[in-house]
Amino acid sequence: MITLRNSILCIAINLCCVGNVAANDPFAELDHEVSQLSVDDSNEFNQWYAAHINEFTQWQIAYLEDWDKQQQDSIARWGDAKTSSQDLIVVVDNKSYSRTVIDLKNNQITIDIKPNESTVNKQQQLDSINNVIASNQELLTSIGLTTPITAKPDTTKVIDVKLDSDVINHVQNTIKAQTERQMSQLDIYTEQSEVLTDEAIKEQVLIEQKRVMKAHELERVAKLEDNFKKNQQTLARAPIKLVQYRVDIPTSAISERAKNYMPYIYVESVKQNLPAPLILAIMHTESHFNPKAKSHVPAFGLMQIVPNTAGHDVNKLYRGKDKPMSANELYNPQVNIETGTAYLKILKSRYLKGIKDPQSATYAVIAAYNTGSGNIAKAFGLKSVNMTVKKINTMSSQQVYQHLMTNLPYKETRNYLEKVNSKLKTYSEKNKSSTI
Repeated sequence: MITLRNSILCIAINLCCVGNVAANDPFAELDHEVSQLSVDDSNEFNQWYAAHINEFTQWQIAYLEDWDKQQQDSIARWGDAKTSSQDLIVVVDNKSYSRTVIDLKNNQITIDIKPNESTVNKQQQLDSINNVIASNQELLTSIGLTTPITAKPDTTKVIDVKLDSDVINHVQNTIKAQTERQMSQLDIYTEQSEVLTDEAIKEQVLIEQKRVMKAHELERVAKLEDNFKKNQQTLARAPIKLVQYRVDIPTSAISERAKNYMPYIYVESVKQNLPAPLILAIMHTESHFNPKAKSHVPAFGLMQIVPNTAGHDVNKLYRGKDKPMSANELYNPQVNIETGTAYLKILKSRYLKGIKDPQSATYAVIAAYNTGSGNIAKAFGLKSVNMTVKKINTMSSQQVYQHLMTNLPYKETRNYLEKVNSKLKTYSEKNKSSTI
């Protein structure tokens, strides 16, 4: 036995001393290959993940390019940047040289026409405006305008188109808000992704994508300023006049619009065990009850669902389909309300599960509907949503509200929470349940 042990020891010593043998050790080579493969796979995966997130960023940016073209055309033709959004319905008729703007936020309708050889006198201008009203009658009825409107001599005026600083300031602020909103959606997209990757890599990718968005914002603002100067020069050479008719939308119109969707709201309220006033408050804030609303995010329909974030989440967790929703689906009021309400339930019962105080839960869910649960955690200085829930449970509901209003990462979300909360109080006056 001793002789055998000595022989093995000698062999081991010889192997250590002979470099060529060590270099050709098959196990050492295998370990090296496995290690190298792991590094290569990691790099390849990180590149794929970065490309995956960039694809979402580019998808959002593509919609901004379309919006930029629309607002540029509006500035050149009408002297403002009014394009269709969740707040505005804009209809341009090139045949009649007219534009109808329905401002659902401020309850106002404005019709502009460009005078031509067929609208030289006051009566012809009135006739032209009333023809536009008649052609939009179905649309006007759909927004809750039950009493027909008619332009009269004292309700129209001729205005000079002026491109002043208010116009460019408005567009600049809108562009900044759009970037912020898209960053918020990027946060939601990454937090909902079930791809397992290093947190440091994920954060690095997020920072890079937000840098891309910020750079795109600066490019858009620079292009806007350049085009604005050119439009001012063109307008100085060839002034534009418009005949304008403006009328207020009755305050009852929003109730008329809301009535159309109450059956769906009540069904989903019962199904998801959520208060109807909350659904109403979010829908009112998101779209003013316009089923065809579309924002720059892009988000669609009554509850402004983003197909690749909230839409995908509801499809996957509620409908068992791992794919984004389409715009056509989300323009269907019944589907849109079902989706938006299901997403509220997912936020409450999955992402923000465990908040004990119903009012605190309501505030957190409202904010998360706009910006995702990850940014709720960031507002409390935490990375873990579970730790955030524990923190919230040590605070009063009023403290939670004030903390969110002060510390949410995006200004748009802070404004959103305030708006929805205000409308929630209004809708809750006739309903005892306003919390979840």
